[in-house]
Amino acid sequence: MYKMLLRSCKLVMITSVFFVILTGLAMVAYPGGSKYDRTSVHYNIFLNFFSDLGTTITYSGKQNTLSNILFIIALGSTGLVMIYFSKIWRAIDTTSHEHKILGFLSKIFLVISGSSFIGLAFTPWNKFFDFHLIFFKLAFSFLLAWTLIIIFLQFSNRKMRGLVIVNIIFALFLSGYDYFLFTGPNFGSEEGFEFQAITQKLIVYLAIVNLFIQAFGIKRFLRSADFRRNGMKNFYV
Repeated sequence: MYKMLLRSCKLVMITSVFFVILTGLAMVAYPGGSKYDRTSVHYNIFLNFFSDLGTTITYSGKQNTLSNILFIIALGSTGLVMIYFSKIWRAIDTTSHEHKILGFLSKIFLVISGSSFIGLAFTPWNKFFDFHLIFFKLAFSFLLAWTLIIIFLQFSNRKMRGLVIVNIIFALFLSGYDYFLFTGPNFGSEEGFEFQAITQKLIVYLAIVNLFIQAFGIKRFLRSADFRRNGMKNFYV
């Protein structure tokens, strides 16, 4: 279990870097077109949603094959690694086992969030809009729930106070985003559309950066505090 936890941290870090690279390449490969500028020949940070990268056909009617493939690889691999990372609550502190119910809840929440990332990858919104939207809301709602539980578990470990602060900052941003995601502003206006397009990309990359930071910090803690050395041989079972 100890090695698996370390491995999961490394995989999250590697996958996070590749996520940024692959989605960046997907933006470069995107052939252009947005709701308010169908003649565009490139990806527009302000008018294109992050999800536009995964469409099969753009607003301008062009095939979006390469960008779509990169999008699927980036989100699909991230979702799989999030599922693998779901047991990380066991690595936070020896007192974590006093909160097994919360620990298992955190595992379930991250599995649902990761599975929803995979769902997002394979449901381009131009073909499966309703499913795509459901997966998106599930992904970030359950990611917020996971983050809040991890904050609680991390708080008892003074060596993770830095990670707690980062998690709290991310949770505040994600809470605000989830609120707007469910309540508005309306997609019907260009201003509302632009706001949603920008904030969607912002929260996606903040989520990836936070996962990287959490995995990096927990990996460092594990390497310096292997609980097995303290006679707790079955701690990771």
